[in-house]
Amino acid sequence: MSDQQKRLHMALEAAHMSIWDSHIVAGQVTGGTVNWSARGAALLGLEERALTQSFPAFLACVHADDRDHVVQVLQDGVERRGGYALQYRVVWPDGSEHWLAAKAHVFTNASGEPDRTLGIIWDVTEHQLREIMIAERKELAEVTLSSIGDGVITTDPQGKTRYLNRMAEQLTGWTTQLALGLDIWQTMPLVEEHTGLALEHVAIKCLHQRQAIGASMHTELVTRDGRHLAIEDTAAPIWSRDGEILGAVVVFRDVSHERKLTQQLSWQATHDHLTGLINRRQFEHLVADALHASKEQGHVHALLYLDLDQFKVINDTCGHSAGDLLLQLLAKLLQSQMRDSDILARLGGDELGVLLPHCPMEHARQIGEQLRQSIRDFHFAWDNRSYELGVSIGMVEINQDSKSLSELLIAADQACYLAKEQGRNRIHVYQEADVMLAQRHGEMLWISRLNEAFEQQYFRLYAMPIVHLHDEPESHDEVLLRIRNGKGDLILPGAFIPAAERYDMMISIDRWVIRAVCHHIQTVRDSLPPVEALIDSVRRAPALYSINLSGMSLADTGLQRYITEQLVHYAIAPEQICFEITETAVIANLPKAQVFMHKLKALGCRFSLDDFGAGFSSFGYLKALPVDYLKIDGVFVRDIATNAINRAMVKAINEVGHVMGLKTVAEYVENDDTLAVIRELGVDYAQGYAVGHLRPLTAGMD
Repeated sequence: MSDQQKRLHMALEAAHMSIWDSHIVAGQVTGGTVNWSARGAALLGLEERALTQSFPAFLACVHADDRDHVVQVLQDGVERRGGYALQYRVVWPDGSEHWLAAKAHVFTNASGEPDRTLGIIWDVTEHQLREIMIAERKELAEVTLSSIGDGVITTDPQGKTRYLNRMAEQLTGWTTQLALGLDIWQTMPLVEEHTGLALEHVAIKCLHQRQAIGASMHTELVTRDGRHLAIEDTAAPIWSRDGEILGAVVVFRDVSHERKLTQQLSWQATHDHLTGLINRRQFEHLVADALHASKEQGHVHALLYLDLDQFKVINDTCGHSAGDLLLQLLAKLLQSQMRDSDILARLGGDELGVLLPHCPMEHARQIGEQLRQSIRDFHFAWDNRSYELGVSIGMVEINQDSKSLSELLIAADQACYLAKEQGRNRIHVYQEADVMLAQRHGEMLWISRLNEAFEQQYFRLYAMPIVHLHDEPESHDEVLLRIRNGKGDLILPGAFIPAAERYDMMISIDRWVIRAVCHHIQTVRDSLPPVEALIDSVRRAPALYSINLSGMSLADTGLQRYITEQLVHYAIAPEQICFEITETAVIANLPKAQVFMHKLKALGCRFSLDDFGAGFSSFGYLKALPVDYLKIDGVFVRDIATNAINRAMVKAINEVGHVMGLKTVAEYVENDDTLAVIRELGVDYAQGYAVGHLRPLTAGMD
């Protein structure tokens, strides 16, 4: 035996394999012979010695159900002059069945006719039996384990009880040991909830009809001790690999769970899920009750509005996760400074409300000062930095002379506004004269500030990256606007955009941003030497900039011409510009928005629908808009890792968007857990501090 043969022999021994060698007569496998090594003969259950068999003798060792298949596969391989691979059963002389796997190659003679095959064969019995066992166990386990938390009972094909999970034992009063072998209608008696009459059991119906039976809505379970529980129950057959019914699985649950869910929904309707404080709606109900008590019984209460100073700066600088944590810490801090009867609420964003029942104004001012000082003394640590805060507090008395709920709320809000305008971090008690003062002062102040921003070039552009999640390198940024005033303070859009909208200055602001972005693109392009610019343009797609447009600009008949002029003036490819518009703005200006979007789309500009999902008619009008991107509203994204409902919403929006050929963007992706879920759902892009931070785009524009 040569060294090469020895190595081959050792390799086959190590792999528990043998040589499969056969001769072919006149192109037919059935007329030939099969040569076995000693180990190969042992695979057939024969004496372990070298053996030559006629093909019919070999075929007699093959399981009767597999013989035709073996002949067909081998003959087909011979006719193709190629090879074959198959698995089949053999029956040993002692009657036991064994699975063999074989692979072989067909060899031809000098005339090109097939005359022999050569291959390997090995025993796969253990593997096949394990696969069959795993498949049966998997079918049973998948149905049963998927129902953990609900009651689960399995039966045999005759409806005899086999197994109860822990919840089923608790609900029925039966243990698996006591119920084993009993008819299912004994261990789980079912009656109609209105008449009390016995029902045809869902498991028996399932076995008879050989199909799943859906949930019933009016069924009661009679427990072992005679109690009646309202349940919902379903049943499904358990199938074997051979298509035989192994039994049935019944899944049922107590509808008291629904009542708990109702209570939970009621709590969510009245509380802020982030801080656990009551929400604005519930707070206003309590203020209305306090107002009613004042008018009926002469009681005096105090209403406070709190606006956190510098919160928006921390939230924007550190991210929404930091802002969320800060609100949670402040909620606990403030509650520790208040009486048990006092009520603290989160009204939205960084606004809090306090109701002090049966509290004269002198005492209310003391409590307000304690709250102000506790926030002033609080230091918030994040990423090795410490931040100080302040709070502006507006206070109003609730007494017999108070008019309506809405006027009380407006008064508290105006008092809070004046506390901020008077220097922040202070308390302002509402006076009747505050109404005209706040209105007049606010109008003049914002008109002056915005005009100054235009004149002194105080507007600043920042970029927030929109990152592709599936390995498509591209540069895509959303452009955000800030004001850097003469004192160096950075003013966020939440402070000046509402005023700009109120005083018809948004069109001018939007046009400034469009021109500034075009100027920035030109500056970046011209800063590269011509050769580098050419290479860069070939290697990667041009950077894409998303610009937010207000509803007022959508209604501006001259905006489309202005945009075209800027693109021409700065020699900007329209494909580099994407306009972001909100659902609300589109709905309010739908006919004009459609015309505007179609014209710019024809030039090559792109469109992104912002805050998608916040409205109620999204999918209805989406088909009529030439949109390229859907930005999924951040309210659904922020807690998607822990909120199944929000996960389902994002999944649905993403899938519908993809069906319509649109790219999807998830906003407020603030941590790795959220990012992982977004990736898993197949969302195309992410935006948030988990994938990129805010950075200056340009310092301004001459």
